[in-house]
Amino acid sequence: MIAASKITFSRLCHEELTRVKDRDGIGLYAEKRLHSVLKRWVWDDLSCHEQKVVTRDEKKTRFVADVLTPSGEIVEIQTASLYPMRKKIAFYMEHTDHPVTVVHPLIAQKHICWMDPATGEITARRRSPRRDTPIAALGELKAFLPYLGNPRFTLCLPLIALEEFRLLDGWGNGGKRGSHRYEQLPTELLDTHFLVSRADYGALLPEGLPESFTAKVFGKATGLRGYALYDALAVLEGLGFLAKCGKDGRSVRYTVL
Repeated sequence: MIAASKITFSRLCHEELTRVKDRDGIGLYAEKRLHSVLKRWVWDDLSCHEQKVVTRDEKKTRFVADVLTPSGEIVEIQTASLYPMRKKIAFYMEHTDHPVTVVHPLIAQKHICWMDPATGEITARRRSPRRDTPIAALGELKAFLPYLGNPRFTLCLPLIALEEFRLLDGWGNGGKRGSHRYEQLPTELLDTHFLVSRADYGALLPEGLPESFTAKVFGKATGLRGYALYDALAVLEGLGFLAKCGKDGRSVRYTVL
């Protein structure tokens, strides 16, 4: 189980920032800085990184774990959508006996820095209204529903603060509209949530929901919308925390069990 501290995370962020400065510029590897910090935060022994995984009967496979600890725990770090990992995680859960932890950072605090694409000069910096919370992860977990609550599967959700650098290379609003993200540099670990048991997922349900409610009401209570909203409802229903209880016009109504 991951037990790295906030102090360790801050130290690693500083080391990554120093490495950026040493190489004369920000972000040589797009968004790999965040991944690198998290991998070292999980296990700061490079000999355990990028390890081939074999089946329980010792057959070789194409799968490589981000971290394979000496005790046999597999850790995968995914800073983007979790959906592309579905086949890899299914293989670990069904063909090995390794405990599996997926580390999925949530952005709880973000500043956006705008860069002149020609000079690299920072022209503006502002705080983003984005505030991810643990329930935001539910919208990513529909593909992993068979493993949620399995004692071998853990979801680790670091809530982080970061600086996002964007190029002023868009077509509107001074180059901001349609701009490209250049780099994300983590700066601080604010909190860490672990989801292991079935009850951990149920604890994410917001308080104050009415006796029955629609997806629209649930979205207002959680900040979820679009596919993430409906996938979160499907996950909670699949885990037995919600049930459909009729319709309000064309909208399905749910109730908490």
